[in-house]
Amino acid sequence: SYVTRGKSMVRKQTNKEKRRMTKISLSLLLITIICVVIAIAWNIISISFRQSGAGETIIKENISDKYTNQYYTIGNNPTEITKSYFLELNNAITSGDTTEIAKDVVKSFICQYYTWTNKDGNYDIGGMQYIYKPRQKDFERYTLYNFYKDMDLYLTQLGRNRLIEVSEVMINSASGSEEYTVTLPTGESITLPSVKVEASWMYNTDTGMNIDAIQNHAIFHVVNHDGRMEIASISEAE
Repeated sequence: SYVTRGKSMVRKQTNKEKRRMTKISLSLLLITIICVVIAIAWNIISISFRQSGAGETIIKENISDKYTNQYYTIGNNPTEITKSYFLELNNAITSGDTTEIAKDVVKSFICQYYTWTNKDGNYDIGGMQYIYKPRQKDFERYTLYNFYKDMDLYLTQLGRNRLIEVSEVMINSASGSEEYTVTLPTGESITLPSVKVEASWMYNTDTGMNIDAIQNHAIFHVVNHDGRMEIASISEAE
């Protein structure tokens, strides 16, 4: 009898031990699942905040009131020369001289579009606000597949500080009282008052890019779009 009872006690004790081990295993599995979920979530968050290319996101600079007006805002992370040209644009807007406004719009656009040292990636297209509004989507698409297409590669290989940065813009000529015909996305054409501006620009030489092979001059047609001067075309200088 004693032996039989002893076997029952051993069996009961073994079953109890098994249940305890099962609970421990389930607890460990639950902890593992939670850790995996947290790790995945952290990875997703890290990727979403990581800029494409250089591994470092620029901290956006607060924009002073003097770098904005009723038509334009200077944009993110402006260089010192961009700030200087934007103040010139403010003065031109105050004077109401459309030719001077067009010249300063071109200078501001060139500084923002052709400077890459302040960019997070190829999606960060500078100077878009100066482009003729109905064609901004087309211009953005063109830029992504052309001038900006290798920016991420350069960011990774050279680092942001070794990319191109406009150091000076020269206005070679500007002729107002012209009209320019713009084709809308719908296929319709519209003729607007415009200023034809020919400009050339220089880049800082402290760069890892071949500045001799990068555009440094162009002709801009700046149209008067409901009182706001906007760039409707950019072409090679004649």
